[in-house]
Amino acid sequence: MLPKLCRSAVALASMLVLAGCQTAPQPEQKRNVAADIAEINANRDQFAAAHNSNDAKAVAAYFAGDAVLSLPDQPALEDKKAVQTALEDFFRQNAAKIKHDPLETQVAGDWAYERGNITETVTPKAGKPIEQSVKYLVILKRQPDGSWKIHLDMDNSNLKEPT
Repeated sequence: MLPKLCRSAVALASMLVLAGCQTAPQPEQKRNVAADIAEINANRDQFAAAHNSNDAKAVAAYFAGDAVLSLPDQPALEDKKAVQTALEDFFRQNAAKIKHDPLETQVAGDWAYERGNITETVTPKAGKPIEQSVKYLVILKRQPDGSWKIHLDMDNSNLKEPT
């Protein structure tokens, strides 16, 4: 019978030999990051056009089914249907125009993020236009069909509170 230390060494040596016999992991299929960023840019422009048309359903189409929208001073909206319902309520009371100023877009496999600023003009149905500056962070996820959808969208105001 082998001493304990010797049995451990034999077991370890066997594991190392077996590990060496495994095939090397295959590199992930190379993606065209430039094409992914171009698609994300196009989606952002189409998102803005849908928003500027005050079309809640078209805007919500850019969100994944399990998306989370986190806006300032309110609870997070935790699925695409909740996002669409909130947008329908908002557009019933307001007309809105947005313009994105993306600062950074990065892609890592099936995930991407973008951060930037938005200039938004909200005109209440009975009121004067309000212009606001907002910063955003969007995390996107590649869907099974290859499209990019918003998985997480977080926005907050660039305005300082009065002191």
